[in-house]
Amino acid sequence: MNLQSIEFWLVALILTICVVGGFGLFARWCTYSPAVRRDQLEKLRAGMSTAEVVAVLGQPRDSRWATDKKNLTWTYGAPMKRHVLIVEFNSQDKMLSFAHGVPGEGRRRRNPFPDA
Repeated sequence: MNLQSIEFWLVALILTICVVGGFGLFARWCTYSPAVRRDQLEKLRAGMSTAEVVAVLGQPRDSRWATDKKNLTWTYGAPMKRHVLIVEFNSQDKMLSFAHGVPGEGRRRRNPFPDA
């Protein structure tokens, strides 16, 4: 292997392009892909039981009880993704609400200096 050969540098260039392109695709996947597929999201309805939600979406990534132990919150979505799906249940295991999107996105868009 000769470091001054054109073949060596051509292979190095091709490998570099592949690595940078792969990173770009991965970054796009992390940024823009939803937490769950659109067809699964369209099946969700308030009042569904936890068993029905598991049948549609599978097991959640995270499950937490509220401090008052009255509401249960499930989180869906890959840890590397920006988008999450949050599903909230009452103490009777019925879905109260769900929200899909980027957490905190609304707060970031507000002007921190409204008088300026």
